[in-house]
Amino acid sequence: MKTRMTLLSAFTVMALVLFSCTKETVDNIGRDAALNIIVTGNWEKATRTISGNENPDLNITEELLAEDETINFDKDGKAYVRKEGNDVRTYDYEMPSAKEMKFDGLTYAIQETIVQSISTLTLVNHTGPIRTEIVFKRKR
Repeated sequence: MKTRMTLLSAFTVMALVLFSCTKETVDNIGRDAALNIIVTGNWEKATRTISGNENPDLNITEELLAEDETINFDKDGKAYVRKEGNDVRTYDYEMPSAKEMKFDGLTYAIQETIVQSISTLTLVNHTGPIRTEIVFKRKR
């Protein structure tokens, strides 16, 4: 009986702690978990697609990385494009939440539940009729 009371007391305390967390705290935990997954390892492919322009010449798909380049997101707010271990160029980024990333001056919605998808990161920005999508991929 004493063990049941102890377990019930422990569960009650845990429930109170979890319910007392603010939404901001829970959001920050999700953001930090997503950021940890994004910064871990190399991303070997990055494709940007811009669509929705009235001028079809402005609707493009381009590779952001050469075949021998990788991109690494560091926690310092920079994404480093590297070739043979040397930095080639950088992009500024930040993650205000687990579902949003500001990358190279644009704010994107993160399409994946990043904690579940560690091999693909899809960013989408809608500015009027213009849709910009960047898909980062890494080997599984």
